[in-house]
Amino acid sequence: MDQKTYNELVDQLIHYSESYYKANISLVSDEQFDMMLKQVEEIERLHPEWIRKDSPTLTPGSDLIDFSSSNTHEHPMLSLENTYNEEDVTKWYLKMEEVTGPSPEVVLEYKFDGNSAGIRFSHGRVVKALTRGNGIVGEDITNNISTMEEFNKIKSTFNGEARGELIMSKEEFNRLNVDGKYANARNLASGTIKLLDVEEFKKRKLWFFAYWLEGSKNKKHSQDLDLLKEMGFRTGDYFICHSLEELLQHIKEIGENKDKLPFEIDGAVMKLNEKRYWEELGSTAKFPRYAKAYKYHQEVQETKVLNITFQVGRSGKITPVASLEPVFIDGSTVSRATLNNVEFLKQIDVRENDFVYIQKAAAIIPQIIGVNLEKRNQNSLEVSIPSSCPECGHHLVKDGDKVDLFCPNEACPGRIIDKISYYTHVLEIDGFGDEIIERLHYLKYLNSIIDLYYLKDKREELITLDRFGEKSIDKLLKNIEESKKVPAEKLLAALGIKGIGPKIAKIIMKKHQSIDEVRNLTIEELSSIDGIGEIKASDVKKELEKEETISLIEKLKDLGVNMLATKNEIYENSLVKGFSFCITGTLSLPRKEYENLIEKNGGKNVSSVTSKTSYLVTNDTTSGSSKNKKAQELGVKIISEDELRKMLDID
Repeated sequence: MDQKTYNELVDQLIHYSESYYKANISLVSDEQFDMMLKQVEEIERLHPEWIRKDSPTLTPGSDLIDFSSSNTHEHPMLSLENTYNEEDVTKWYLKMEEVTGPSPEVVLEYKFDGNSAGIRFSHGRVVKALTRGNGIVGEDITNNISTMEEFNKIKSTFNGEARGELIMSKEEFNRLNVDGKYANARNLASGTIKLLDVEEFKKRKLWFFAYWLEGSKNKKHSQDLDLLKEMGFRTGDYFICHSLEELLQHIKEIGENKDKLPFEIDGAVMKLNEKRYWEELGSTAKFPRYAKAYKYHQEVQETKVLNITFQVGRSGKITPVASLEPVFIDGSTVSRATLNNVEFLKQIDVRENDFVYIQKAAAIIPQIIGVNLEKRNQNSLEVSIPSSCPECGHHLVKDGDKVDLFCPNEACPGRIIDKISYYTHVLEIDGFGDEIIERLHYLKYLNSIIDLYYLKDKREELITLDRFGEKSIDKLLKNIEESKKVPAEKLLAALGIKGIGPKIAKIIMKKHQSIDEVRNLTIEELSSIDGIGEIKASDVKKELEKEETISLIEKLKDLGVNMLATKNEIYENSLVKGFSFCITGTLSLPRKEYENLIEKNGGKNVSSVTSKTSYLVTNDTTSGSSKNKKAQELGVKIISEDELRKMLDID
């Protein structure tokens, strides 16, 4: 490889790094970035005379935009070297054994997908907060961070610096991202941290997970984590592994359960527990050698953008959508991907006929993460942003100073179709695809959700339409009629009320007997429901009081649609209600079945054992596994599968 190719690789990596840290846009996957970085490292090993001072192998990524407002860390905040396979984990572990001897203790923690920060405290109060920045200096975010309510719980005896990750929970992200304007929780958290308006910052809820106690004299890292928790900090679960097999098993378990966590993680961090070996092992310019991060693999494929169109959602928001050459990824074929909003479209600069990298966010939603610029046609044109609605032609507007474009026309066909589509999707009315809804709307049979229940009066007309047969229409009408009996929690979610998705609807209906009862709740009563804070409660109350919402609910009630919570929904006599369960080991039924039953009966599923866990469920109650040991240490009750079945009242 020649020096020109090396320089091109370095320039690409610098561009990708700046985009990720400063603009919150991932132009390539983490795995692709790390592969390119390893390629550069190998070239530099063979040709040290080519090494550039700005090489990404010498300096960590930086979120610094304005160095004048930056501050120096008392000690550097190094990043971690990533690995993506068990072979590299094994190599690292064996290297540790060369220094420590056989079977060293390794602490395994969550790798939070957030924003690193160092926060200094005096007598339990925040006095300085810095982002990681470039590891040496960071952005001063003290004004915002000092207002976070969770720091009111820090003990007044704490003087020192806690380092950790500022993240946004999945629930808070979903609350703020009802219209899909943000790409992911990490990006939104990153932008929130640096908001200049403190009052706006306070409206968004962030969490700080502490994972490092700066300047600690403890002999073990696990002791630092315990002390941080004792001082009042939020800390993640951790596992102490005493063998390579145990380490690999816990890495696998965390990966299997990560989607159940209330926040995003993208890997697991392993550190030698005994600090006396840290100095001996030392660090590179970027990474400590006594620690490593295992990143969970996310499949990335390349495909071609056929065209980019704009669609209008039920709120009126305009969203760019890319039609793709079909590509198989993570178990399904993908042919479409949304691009969040027009601002994201501009930033990522994707064009028709571009070749793009695509992955599934949270293994579900297709997401374009970058453009292969090497394959771009030199004559390609940027996508033209519309000024009028693609569905009704109404002039598009912005909501205050926000970047999103909206169609303000309540009668816009696109908005109506999306409202009906959302309703039928949440209620799982079989037979309704977007194509059928669009067709029936343009034929003037469907102009609202209510019209669904009057289609039965149009049966004779419908069966004469092309591609509609008597059997298919009768099946469709039957499914619509059956939807009147759905659980009230599903109906509440299907109404399209901003702030109430399926999860929140389920939480609300656990506490209340009917949707009418929910409509009459005060903001204070709403905010007292688990998972709903004051800000969300206010938003929900406004939506419930809208004339459009009230009219829809009353009309559905007149049509005989169920508004009452069933006995199962309010969990009156459940033995698992209010308790949390961690299930491990081999069972006679799939674990997912038990988890669904626990949740259906008012219980909660957790992926690991903590002091807050009510029960550990296992058929090997005398096992020496880490979960059993943890349960015994914490006094968590261990029960068998049979005991769980009795609690669930199943034979």
